[in-house]
Amino acid sequence: MANLVYKRVSTDQQSTARQNLVLDEAGIEAPVVFEEDPGTSSRLHPLQRPKFRELQGFESPAHHDSRCGGGPYGA
Repeated sequence: MANLVYKRVSTDQQSTARQNLVLDEAGIEAPVVFEEDPGTSSRLHPLQRPKFRELQGFESPAHHDSRCGGGPYGA
């Protein structure tokens, strides 16, 4: 299973450095990262944020392979 990570900040003066530190401390390896541009408005509903929408539609290769018959249980 893929480790999906959504990162964003509220203002363009902030950074995701603390979020990166927390991920490192948690030992999350090779995450699939969806990071909003710093200029993305915090007034937008999450469903209107490009990377959040991309995260919602993400299918891991393993999930895709198993649905298409190419995974470990495929025909």
